[in-house]
Amino acid sequence: MHFFNQILGRSTEVAPSRNCYILTGIPRAGTTLTCKLLSEQEQVAGLNEPIPFRNLQSRQDGVDRIYRSFARFRESLIRDASAPVRGRDGKITDNHFEREKGGDRKRVIKRTEVEFEQSFRTDFKLFIKHNAVFTLLLEDLRRAYPCFAVVRNPLALLGSWSTVSVPVSRGKIRYLSLLDPEAQSALEKRRKLLDRQLFLLDYYFKAYSALPGQQVLRYEDLIASNGGILANIMGQPYDPKTALFSKNKGEVYARDHMLKCGSTLLADEAHYCWHFYDRTEVEALYLYYERQA
Repeated sequence: MHFFNQILGRSTEVAPSRNCYILTGIPRAGTTLTCKLLSEQEQVAGLNEPIPFRNLQSRQDGVDRIYRSFARFRESLIRDASAPVRGRDGKITDNHFEREKGGDRKRVIKRTEVEFEQSFRTDFKLFIKHNAVFTLLLEDLRRAYPCFAVVRNPLALLGSWSTVSVPVSRGKIRYLSLLDPEAQSALEKRRKLLDRQLFLLDYYFKAYSALPGQQVLRYEDLIASNGGILANIMGQPYDPKTALFSKNKGEVYARDHMLKCGSTLLADEAHYCWHFYDRTEVEALYLYYERQA
């Protein structure tokens, strides 16, 4: 029996597809942007949330869906350079939300079939990104696939969560009760929204602390290198085609909210975010908002 099936207790004789990679990360950390940048490279495809997890039944069901999806998407990309993604107007985008004139951020993506502007060889590299489910199943997935996670300055994340309508902005993670009921129980003991968000932030960072350091990508390093750090996960030179700019600072994040989140976060010395960020990096962002009139 193949190794993948041995570790999952499956009876099937089919092994996982080669040249397949798991991409996950904290919501609003830049995983959608990373998919777009990967898809701009030769013989690389980055699919943003292509797998439907509706009516998920169990951890095994989730892993099975992921396994089957890799095989199916590789086949469709080789055949006609197409695959389903959450995109915009039939194209890959770098953000799920767009700011309207009134200041609110509106969701602009939906699952659609996207046609890539290249022909894929049989040995092309396929990255599939999902944030919540892949993180919840990371312990299983990392045994069979190379796994990479994108993180971001935790204060910037809390600010971004306050401007969009996603589960974490409401203090939730989809499928947490099914895939990690113990964590769901701990989450329910926290009544205030910021307390719940800090718990979830810690949950994500803790999950990625189990990965080798080179498999965790910091948003700030992605921007500073203009995408160059992606060469390390692709195993090939990176060809920059999109200019990158940091969005950690901006008027879209309310000053009072950032100060409240920052002071609370900085008071927690045990938070797993400190595995990836020096306190001075969070303090610098906090001071930026403190200086704003």
